[in-house]
Amino acid sequence: MRVPEQDPVIDRLLALWSESDRTLPSEPRLAELTGASRASVREALIRLEERGYVHRTQGARTTPNRRLPAVGRRIDEQFDHSLSITGAGYTPHLALVSSERVVLAPSATRFDDLADGTTVLRTVKVWSVDGAPYALAEDLVPVSSAAELDPRSPVFDLAEAANGVQVAWETLWVDAVALDEERAAALGAPAAIPVIEMTYCGYGADDRVGYWSREVQLAAPVGLRNALIRRVHRA
Repeated sequence: MRVPEQDPVIDRLLALWSESDRTLPSEPRLAELTGASRASVREALIRLEERGYVHRTQGARTTPNRRLPAVGRRIDEQFDHSLSITGAGYTPHLALVSSERVVLAPSATRFDDLADGTTVLRTVKVWSVDGAPYALAEDLVPVSSAAELDPRSPVFDLAEAANGVQVAWETLWVDAVALDEERAAALGAPAAIPVIEMTYCGYGADDRVGYWSREVQLAAPVGLRNALIRRVHRA
């Protein structure tokens, strides 16, 4: 999954964040340490707070979120599974189960809202962790040209190559489902076991759809459990 775009100020603040055990220095001191203006530091701190890295209180210093490194895989940020698995200290393996260009037709099993007749690259991929199957994703990427595509690429890279959409947002739906026989076979798991299914729509700043994706995961090893970091607003 994709690492959020960084700027140099955020990179420097994250380095300080990783070294701090209590509070970060004041904004003027952070400006000195990073070589940035106070306005740039303030904007970077706002963005880091939105991502859950720090908590800021008016009149007090900025406190780092010490629990963040232990949360595992963040579903509020987009990373390729191979990067997440490697980052958790495991060996990843990606298996391309299938890849084909298809024209979408009406079907009760469709999980996308693309128009009937849309040509898409449909891929099914399975990621393994130290040899044990972990996650399966079915991606539908609209194709606007005959360009050669590498189906093993991350879905957001495929979208940019296939239809020119630089994905800026994802909408995510989460359901508890019984694992169907087709996906169970690909994962080497028993059919009908309960799993979490996540359906994503990735789209650009201009609202064009770059991809639809449907994913299921088996029980995650330590360090790969899904976590959502969100701010709490009190009345």
